[in-house]
Amino acid sequence: MNRARVLGDAVRVCKIRDTVDSGGYKVSPWRGLWFVLAVYAASRLFYLAAGTVLVGVVPIGSFQQQTEDVPFGTINLWGHWDGEHYARLASNGYLEPPNNVSPAFFPLYPLLIRSFAELFGGPVSLGALSLWGVLISLAVLPLAFYFVYRITEDGWGTRAAQGAVLALAFFPTSFFLNAAYTESLFLALSAGALWAARVRRDLLLAALFAGLATATRNVGVFLFLPLAYEWLRNAGEYRWRGLYLALAPSGLVAYMGYLWYRFGDPLLFYTDQADWGREATSPLATMENIWSRAHGGVERVLEPGAFVGTPYPGRLMLYLDALLNTYNLLFLLLAVGLVVLGAAVWRVLPLGLAGYALLLTVAPAFFGTESVPLMGMPRYVLVAFPLFIVLGVLLGDRRLLAGWVAASAALSLVFVSLFVGWWFVA
Repeated sequence: MNRARVLGDAVRVCKIRDTVDSGGYKVSPWRGLWFVLAVYAASRLFYLAAGTVLVGVVPIGSFQQQTEDVPFGTINLWGHWDGEHYARLASNGYLEPPNNVSPAFFPLYPLLIRSFAELFGGPVSLGALSLWGVLISLAVLPLAFYFVYRITEDGWGTRAAQGAVLALAFFPTSFFLNAAYTESLFLALSAGALWAARVRRDLLLAALFAGLATATRNVGVFLFLPLAYEWLRNAGEYRWRGLYLALAPSGLVAYMGYLWYRFGDPLLFYTDQADWGREATSPLATMENIWSRAHGGVERVLEPGAFVGTPYPGRLMLYLDALLNTYNLLFLLLAVGLVVLGAAVWRVLPLGLAGYALLLTVAPAFFGTESVPLMGMPRYVLVAFPLFIVLGVLLGDRRLLAGWVAASAALSLVFVSLFVGWWFVA
């Protein structure tokens, strides 16, 4: 009997054992909800407190002088980088002076920011809007955690579900889930779509979630693959309801219609990526470039006298910033490794979920920039939630899980310091 089959049998046994108590009764789903809420509260308090402390310690990067955050502290510290663009978009709209925000930023998240800001009154300044962005991210995150928990529990048992949520909540870039970014919203909608299809068996709800996800980020269209897989796998049950999947890309289609009506170009969300140097590239060329730049970054920090004359902690920040491409490559290798382990080696990840995670992971390799070929990779991995299902299964031993979470949370403090100090963008 091969190892993959042994592990698969073990997972099925653990699923049965972990979903019943010592008396043989099924575990209440409320237990999972309380676990999710506890992890949510602990992880967000950890990152909010860490950001507040570190922003007073880390020297502010030079890029900050090119933003609306002048003097420093004008916008929320979790509204840095892309959060600033979303606040501007919520304030003025697309391609409107003075900010001329790019249509590359999808509309649902800034629409929610603007709507809640006006609903509750108060100033509609960039500072206030950036705060609303953080509040919306925090508000939808428990749903994201719960959907991931229930998907994992349904397929792999309670222990794997707990491990998956813990690994996700304390992932090295998990602080993006409370930032004014689309990560929390997209994760809630995309995981909600798979929860509706796999657990609730409701293709209409799944397609509606997916439609909203495609209005949040362009990669939401990748949800069609796992949803179609679920329909085909259960064709006898779903039958004609597969027609609901036509709604899955509805958010993207509606946004393209708006761009066509307003600017005459339905693909402006893609073509405007050129402002950041993103363009269609060969994945092989991207990998060659990222390897060269990652290697160059390591050589730079090992160079005798590197950044001489810069006092600490500023010199430390320069060292860390020089390794940006190295981080990106390591996150890519981690993600691809988890997909391979989960789908091909131990066969605990279904084809639909594995394909979805792989698409989210490798997409940046097709649209890289020259200087940062895998720009955004550390946070793109964050929303590929099937990867955390694999981690939840593989980290079944509690001591192993505790060690992973502790190491991951410690590493995340490095990235938090880079983010709040305007050094690091993913």
